[in-house]
Amino acid sequence: MKSSHASFQKRLEIILALVIIGATLAFGGVQPLTYSLMEIAIFAMALVLLIRQTRRGRIDFPLPVWPLFFVLLVIFQIIPLPASWIIHLSPSRALPSSLATLAHRSASALTISIYPHATVLGLLKLLAYLAAFGLAAYIFDSHQRKSLLVSVLIFLGLFEAAYGIVQYLTGWQKIFTFKKIYYVTEATGTFINHNHFSGFIELTFPFVLALIFYYFQIWQEGRRRGPGRVDQATVNSAAMQTAFFGFLLAVAVVAVVFSRSRAGILATVFSLVFIGLLAQLKTKRKAWMLGLAAFVLIAVGYGLWIGLNPVVARFEMFKAGTQYLETEGRLSFWKSTLGIIHAHPFLGIGLGAFRYAFTHFQTYMVELSVHHAHSDYLELTAETGYIGAALLFVPILGLLIKMIHSFLTDPRRYRPAITLGCIGSALAILIHSVADFNLHIPANALVFAVVLGIGYKASCLERRAEEQLTSADHPAVTGRVHRKSRVT
Repeated sequence: MKSSHASFQKRLEIILALVIIGATLAFGGVQPLTYSLMEIAIFAMALVLLIRQTRRGRIDFPLPVWPLFFVLLVIFQIIPLPASWIIHLSPSRALPSSLATLAHRSASALTISIYPHATVLGLLKLLAYLAAFGLAAYIFDSHQRKSLLVSVLIFLGLFEAAYGIVQYLTGWQKIFTFKKIYYVTEATGTFINHNHFSGFIELTFPFVLALIFYYFQIWQEGRRRGPGRVDQATVNSAAMQTAFFGFLLAVAVVAVVFSRSRAGILATVFSLVFIGLLAQLKTKRKAWMLGLAAFVLIAVGYGLWIGLNPVVARFEMFKAGTQYLETEGRLSFWKSTLGIIHAHPFLGIGLGAFRYAFTHFQTYMVELSVHHAHSDYLELTAETGYIGAALLFVPILGLLIKMIHSFLTDPRRYRPAITLGCIGSALAILIHSVADFNLHIPANALVFAVVLGIGYKASCLERRAEEQLTSADHPAVTGRVHRKSRVT
């Protein structure tokens, strides 16, 4: 029975890994056909899992309650309600210049969403990401000390990094056979936009650092015990793998630099420093800090050697202050988005309906068709109001804090290392999302959901299960749990 269960989990893991690979390589999954196939595959996997669990008499899909409240809010946005109710819930809809005409409803019945069709499409994507979260949490098992999902994220991130470096250094600006039109001087990998390329690297490079930390612990423990008490071949192998993954980390960081994404570079540096210091709090080894310092010096030295003038020039544009931000467009987009939020503060205009509302508030670059606010936080607040933004982002912040606590208190080696990767991945993309829309790129949003699912399983579900075993009055079981914790 256990063998059948493990085989089923492995098949789900392979399929989910293939979905991630497909969405990433297909321009980040931005084409309707690509993200539609992605959704179908994820829903099919979730359905098969639920049917299998139903036949066994117990449904145990590892999805917390908090995302369901956000889903209910989005569903409420597309339910036709009496116009008088809508006006009370969103008074701005009663104004002559309101967005009610976009809803294609009679005066007697309206929806909170100004464009229900777009909200339905947004809801389907949201449900797919939540299903991916649950599948990742179901599949991941730290006791195996090996995860195909984590390996795929690492290798896919390194493939994108290497692809982007080749684009930047050689000028071969193609995505397979597609010749790039935009961002032809930056590294973009298989993504169209350099910011979304750097966002994907941000989501994956922390797991490389996580493996560095994992093998570093094995290496240091072997050195502490001394010759004769440990397998020297294992210690030497751990040292070599620490150095090897250090090289791969440098490749990933260089790729982000070559993307010339300012928000991406800042998010990467902050995430790298944060999880590096967090690891120091746990390991308390001078060698770790010396290694991090050496890595920074090598990275800076390599940057000076190849020449970082184009990258530095991107940051120097900020010298013009708000004048540059106005000309570049981002600041004006944010101001117009704030106008939407001010008009629809509590329940928003409907998930996915931003592009249809923005033109009514657009005051700059009016000839442009703006699809995103270039800030995931502002865009989501405009679409779902303060209530929706709180329902989504506050629990994610809570999970991040829970992962940090679990990492610092977990007695194992492999599981806290993977938790560290989840922390760095989530932190980097959340920082980058302040000034871009990475979470609206299907491949990046899917990976983010999978990362959160792995982190939820490692820091919440597995720890909770072990605490229940430890608190039970079974000394033999408790002792076995503690002994296993020291080894793995």
